Amino acid sequence: MNDPATPAQLGESDSGPPFVFGFGFKNGAAHEMRWEDAVSHKDEYDFIWLHLNMLNDEARRWIEQQRDIPYAAAAALLAGETRPRVTGFEKGVVVNLRGVNLNEGAEPEDMVSIRIWFSGDKLITTRRRRLKAAQDIREEILKGAKFDNTGAIVARLAYKLTDRTEPYVQEIEEEVDDLESAMLEGEGSGLRAKLADTRQSAVHFRRFIAPQRDALNRLANDESSLLTHHTKVELREVADRVTRMTEDIDAVRERAMVLQDQLTDQRAEEMNRNMMVLSVVAAIFLPLGFLTGLFGINVGGMPGVESPVAFWFVVAACGVIGIVLLALFRMKKWL
Repeated sequence: MNDPATPAQLGESDSGPPFVFGFGFKNGAAHEMRWEDAVSHKDEYDFIWLHLNMLNDEARRWIEQQRDIPYAAAAALLAGETRPRVTGFEKGVVVNLRGVNLNEGAEPEDMVSIRIWFSGDKLITTRRRRLKAAQDIREEILKGAKFDNTGAIVARLAYKLTDRTEPYVQEIEEEVDDLESAMLEGEGSGLRAKLADTRQSAVHFRRFIAPQRDALNRLANDESSLLTHHTKVELREVADRVTRMTEDIDAVRERAMVLQDQLTDQRAEEMNRNMMVLSVVAAIFLPLGFLTGLFGINVGGMPGVESPVAFWFVVAACGVIGIVLLALFRMKKWL
């Protein structure tokens, strides 16, 4: 496995404290911890949960110094770029999951990663950017929520990440519904750009939602003793929701492709119609142009030069030719 990326290699500075928050759990009840408590933690708790800022050098050093965390697991906790995955070790499991980016000024489909290591007595989560799903669980714990083991918190994290993602998948579906309605109503203006944005959002979401489905399914079927039967059932339910989201995203992409084809056909049909009209107009004026050009030459012997009504005869002839051509084109259903 590659060495852990440093903040400089990630293009980010050592920003913020090492410790985001932490809890020690005893008989299911949580006790809030400080960074000093976490560093000096011994055996006063059944297990602890530490949520760390991976961009902070002190937090990175602390993770690398933990003898009970394998080197490969530590590297995964400090990796710069991740995809959802699950990797089992002898005494723990590494899990990478993604959630929508709800930070100010960010795009939701630019999904934020949370890196997880959990064993029987320790749950370590790291992040580069703020993840509201983790904050949600912190607030639940402060209000009295209890967790009996580290696996239960991991399952709750997966649930919260999915909860936060579902509304945005539904929003993309609604955008496609609106685009379909607009197309049926003949509102073609700006649809192409809106459709491109919707397709791009769907592609970004699927990039992480599909592997997240696979990761959650693998975690739910893991034989590790770290996950109770109840926790596995919860993870299967979350994996099923993520599977439905993946299917919805796939359906959105297919519908967007159909809409793109319809827009292309619609534009081609409009161009063909316009070309037909122009061709018919040109066909009508071709003999009329020949006739007027013929009578416009400046040579002797032109008939009607001396007649005061000859001009009106030519106009009438042009009108009759035009009407005959229009009738002929209608008979052939060109108009």
